[in-house]
Amino acid sequence: MTRNAFITGGNSGIGKEMARALAGQGYRVIIASRDLAKSQAAVDDIKTIQPTAEIEAMALDLGDFDDIDRFAPELLAKMPVIDVFMMNSGLYANPLRKLPNGFEAMIGIMHFGHFRLTRHILGAIKAASQGRIVVTSSVGHNGGKIDESSFKDPSMHWHPFFGYAQAKLANLLFTRELARRLAGTNVTVNAFHPGAVTTGIWAEMPGWHQKIIGLFLIDAIKGADTAVWLATSAEGGRYSGEYFVRRKLKSGSGISRDEALAARLWELSEQAM
Repeated sequence: MTRNAFITGGNSGIGKEMARALAGQGYRVIIASRDLAKSQAAVDDIKTIQPTAEIEAMALDLGDFDDIDRFAPELLAKMPVIDVFMMNSGLYANPLRKLPNGFEAMIGIMHFGHFRLTRHILGAIKAASQGRIVVTSSVGHNGGKIDESSFKDPSMHWHPFFGYAQAKLANLLFTRELARRLAGTNVTVNAFHPGAVTTGIWAEMPGWHQKIIGLFLIDAIKGADTAVWLATSAEGGRYSGEYFVRRKLKSGSGISRDEALAARLWELSEQAM
């Protein structure tokens, strides 16, 4: 039986490597991003290396709730069963950007957009024999806190580092709360830190920051490894609600384990829908 994998932000960096690896293992893969041309180019590149790969691209703007609502039924028509959902789309927005729906771009796309999308497709993941949701978080979550007021009205002291750290903390809180809600089902939910990966996400950082970070970057194949392991291995399937770095179980920050905060973020996310 063909296994299905869906990846947001699969047109470059670790997302593209996730797609390449899963297609290489025989998964039928759909990648989705706002830039359909770039996604199609990634598909063509993967097919050049793996001519038999079953992979296609779809257009999705996670910063637009209406587009998420349009996209979901189109995806489900193609994939009524989703074995693997890689929640990977990310960005580092500098300077401050707000989405048409009013949210600051990083929390709006990386958390609220993915939250809305997950609500639409969760039934298809539950329909898999063992559904797996893998969330790209970051060690940067350690510097984050949840400031509800900043979701739509960042203060004059707002800084992009805070916005990124908050969004990645939200990813981890979402992982833990979703796993709690899915306890006893056939779906696992785990998050991971890919490492500092050579991707375009750093492009909006100041030049001197890029130079410093560049000293520590790893390639996208290494960055995607833990995600692919969580999505496909027998060992990775034994965990849910956890956070991993280099395939090793990590506790994450104390805030990321705050069950009351995770429940509160879930409540706020539902209200935003």
